[in-house]
Amino acid sequence: AMGGGGASTRAAECYNVSRQLPSGANATISSGDWSGVGTGGNGESWDYETCTFLVEAIGTNNVTDIFPPRPWTLAWLDSHCASRFGPKNGVPRPRMLADLWGFDRLEEVGASHIIFTNGMTDGWSVGGITSNLSDTLVAINIEDGAHHSDLSHSMPSDADTPAVKAARVEVAMLLETWLKNDDD
Repeated sequence: AMGGGGASTRAAECYNVSRQLPSGANATISSGDWSGVGTGGNGESWDYETCTFLVEAIGTNNVTDIFPPRPWTLAWLDSHCASRFGPKNGVPRPRMLADLWGFDRLEEVGASHIIFTNGMTDGWSVGGITSNLSDTLVAINIEDGAHHSDLSHSMPSDADTPAVKAARVEVAMLLETWLKNDDD
């Protein structure tokens, strides 16, 4: 029965969560990326990436996010990934990219002239470089920016917030300065 006590003649369709599962063995809604990995082969690929070398150590708390409290643990990820991809292939390597490319020691490895933009409303920003490391390793934080909001469409756009527009100007000015100085 619906509403005012009368019987409904229209059947309500329940949402089928299983349509959101990635392909592959032992697929679950809870994947290496707790926000979801998508469906089919693309979802399976993303689950593998977040299981192995692109580990996202991001939990939820229902205070600063909209998700139920769920602290992140490597033990859960180990179990999930071994179940999905086998104990040899599904081994999380949380430091692989940092060790391979020196992300946590950029100055030491001689990196320079890199701009890190961070949309601060994007959950991924917790893994970003959010402060300047040097004059040529620069972080630009967009307070109301979302995931790729500075990269996701043709510029300029009416959809851009003032903060996104300001970030783009700052990026352009930095690039112009760096390119000019390299010519000297």
